[in-house]
Amino acid sequence: MSTPSQTHGAFSWMELHCADGAKAQAFYSDLLGWGTKTVDVGVGPYTMIMNNENMIGGFPSMETESPRWLPYVTVDSVDARVEKARALGATIAMEPMSIPNVGRMATIVDPLGGVIALITYEEPTDA
Repeated sequence: MSTPSQTHGAFSWMELHCADGAKAQAFYSDLLGWGTKTVDVGVGPYTMIMNNENMIGGFPSMETESPRWLPYVTVDSVDARVEKARALGATIAMEPMSIPNVGRMATIVDPLGGVIALITYEEPTDA
C-alpha cells in the first residue's frame, strides 16, 4: 500500500508560511483540533502539524508579509521535474535542495503564477 509520500503526483504535505506561527497554531488548534510537535530536522527547529498521530504539515519559522499555504507534491525526481517545469515555462522560486532525513525539495511558480513545492522523500532508515 502506498502513501502520498510514496506516490508520484500526490499532494503529501502542507506548510503555512506566516510571520506569527504561534497565533496560527492556536487558531488551527481551536478550529480543527490540530496539535503540534517541534523537532530538529537538521536545519533548525521545525513545528509539525499533527492530526492525531499523523504528521500532515508544518508551521516553518519565517518572516513573510504575505501569509500563504504551500502545498507539496511528491515527485519521482525533484531535479528532473524542476528541469521539466522550467522547460514548460515555470520559474523556480527555490532551486532543489536537500534536507537531511526528509528529502529533496524545490518550489516552482507555474506559468499562471501558481506556487507549488515538489518533494522526493528520503527512504526511511531503520534505527
